Amino acid sequence: MKFISLFTVAGTIYLGSVSALYAHMDDNHKKHEQFIQLSEVVPDAERKQAQKDKIPGPKKTVGIENVRVMGKVGLAGQFENLDKRILRAREIDIAPGGKVAVHEHNGRPGVAYIVHGQLTEHRLGTPGPVVKKAGDTAFEKTGVTHWWINEGKTTARIIVVDIIAE
Repeated sequence: MKFISLFTVAGTIYLGSVSALYAHMDDNHKKHEQFIQLSEVVPDAERKQAQKDKIPGPKKTVGIENVRVMGKVGLAGQFENLDKRILRAREIDIAPGGKVAVHEHNGRPGVAYIVHGQLTEHRLGTPGPVVKKAGDTAFEKTGVTHWWINEGKTTARIIVVDIIAE
């Protein structure tokens, strides 16, 4: 995964790739796992819970070409009881044949907008997979269990906006 981004970790501004950043971070900065969490496609806890519940679908996320954190906003003071939550926006590129592992949303509402290409969403409780194309959205809330596969011939780009724990 190669991309250039401008971001901050623990108050320090970085310009470069994720791997270069992590290699150059000192031990103090490595304690700030927020950066790594913001760069995940599927939270590890959600993926593991789906596996524990024996939900069908891919167990690993593969074929992600890019994840770019587009920004974040702290939600403290916006609503009651959101002091430890942030609103984040990510751009994710998924190669043909790429998969986003099965995961269960729990307290992480969001929306995915398909910018380019197409993705097939497999969602429990719906009658079969649904192909989402450029311009389509998928809303995700607590209780949604799903996974994505790029069955198209081009890289799919999605914008995902969600609320996560800080």
